[in-house]
Amino acid sequence: MSRTKFILSTIFILGLLLRISFIDKVPPGLNRDEASIGYNAYSVLLTGKDEYQQFLPLSFKSFGDWKLPLYIYLDIIPIYLFGLTELSTKLPSIIFGSLSILITYLFVIEIHKESFKKKIIALLASLFLAISPWHIHFSRVASEANMAVFLVCMGLLFFVKGRKTKFYLYLSALLLALSLYTYHGNHIFTSLLFAGLTLILILEKYLKNYKKPFFIFLLIFLIPALIIFKATLFSADRTKISGLLPLNDPYSVYENIVLARLIHSNPSSKLTSIYHNKISFLVEGAIQGYLKGFSTEFLFIKGGGNEQHNIPQFGNLYIWESPFILFGLYLIFRNKLRWRYLLLLWLLISPIPASITKDAPHSARMLSFLPLSHILAAIGVTEIIILLRRIPKNIFISSSIFFLLIINFTFFLDRYFIHFPIVKEASWGNAYKELVNYVSQNYSKYNSIVMDRPNYSPYIFFLFYQRTDPSYYQKVALRYSITEEGFHHVQKIGKLEFKKIDWGKDLAVPDRLLISWADTTPPSATYGAIKSIDLKDGHKYFYLINSEL
Repeated sequence: MSRTKFILSTIFILGLLLRISFIDKVPPGLNRDEASIGYNAYSVLLTGKDEYQQFLPLSFKSFGDWKLPLYIYLDIIPIYLFGLTELSTKLPSIIFGSLSILITYLFVIEIHKESFKKKIIALLASLFLAISPWHIHFSRVASEANMAVFLVCMGLLFFVKGRKTKFYLYLSALLLALSLYTYHGNHIFTSLLFAGLTLILILEKYLKNYKKPFFIFLLIFLIPALIIFKATLFSADRTKISGLLPLNDPYSVYENIVLARLIHSNPSSKLTSIYHNKISFLVEGAIQGYLKGFSTEFLFIKGGGNEQHNIPQFGNLYIWESPFILFGLYLIFRNKLRWRYLLLLWLLISPIPASITKDAPHSARMLSFLPLSHILAAIGVTEIIILLRRIPKNIFISSSIFFLLIINFTFFLDRYFIHFPIVKEASWGNAYKELVNYVSQNYSKYNSIVMDRPNYSPYIFFLFYQRTDPSYYQKVALRYSITEEGFHHVQKIGKLEFKKIDWGKDLAVPDRLLISWADTTPPSATYGAIKSIDLKDGHKYFYLINSEL
């Protein structure tokens, strides 16, 4: 084995270990989307239908958020092999996340073919992705966005290789099209990327010289794209997309348009309407969201606002990467890297999917920034290494820099593997596991079981951890009417009922078990608590209360 292969293998093993070690503890349980992905894959495996009895759907309704199909269908394989477990649900993400390390190496080698530094840059880029906080976390959850990153990287690798081999060009189009079936954010990102790749082919006179392969390339992408767009953008599934747009948030519209106009002396004037209208609100929000995606706070300090996507007191990237990313971006143009405009295109469009939504910046929707950030950082670091070789006694400088990098990495390990599963446990489903286990063991003792907050979709954790027969669930499930936002909440499954608890009435019903969140349980009701589900930090999460006690 050559030295390069040995180093790459070591990096891959390190990356794999960081993505699978303590997977049963970090993150602390599943989130509801993961449970839904796993159970719907389980349902299709056993019945050929999703939880709504739709046969092999192209889009899974889930909670009304309409999940794309590719991850769920691929998840059938590990669930078939190992059963419905947390690990089997996450396994596709772990595998594709780990393989992305190798794909990053191959991609960098391909775009730096003429450079004597290509192996150093490629190995460093792979290493940076292997230890990336952002990528490690999303590889440890059942993340469609993480799978999409792998597909896009593969698509770009084969696009670069496809300049000489038509088969690779066709494979590139197929892989990019598959990313559209994986994550909603890629409907925007991949479409823009493909448009840019098409423009690159035209500018390089590929259309003129290879007309037939060019149009086959277009068709391989466009036909699957139109099929999935028809199923999402032009059907009921569009509620997933429309629900994310700022204009569909009544509070945001009222605050930023209606109230803003009232500040003016003449709220109904034309001038007021020019400054405060839906178009200006949308454009201003998109620009702000776009710039926030590149902000120091989002990338290097604290990440986004979703607690399931971010690590406490840690950024998406290591703070030491920031100067090297900028330096690497400068170098690809100074050195006139052949594929510099492809990398620039990738960079510029990566924040767009998150920027047009109401909760930008968003770590999942901007995951497409990877592994580009690490490639640019690797280019910058490699150049610094070469420059340091010219400085006498550079060992001290190099060792100091390396020491700082190691310190930053160990801080990440501490924040993620020690603090995160305790500090953010309430944002995950660990408590549900203990809850479902208790309810399952005592199910026969009660005539009815009522759980609060149906809008939190607690039903999915019961289905997942009890491995409920999908045929039974599909027959007995009762649901509330669809909400204005498009969500479809479960009301009842057998003796399990999910509704807002009426403490005066529900406590008076004989043989009823009430399950409520500790933070909203009336103090007087806790006297009837037969059990509490506690978090690792000591806080109570659920109360289980027996009626008539």
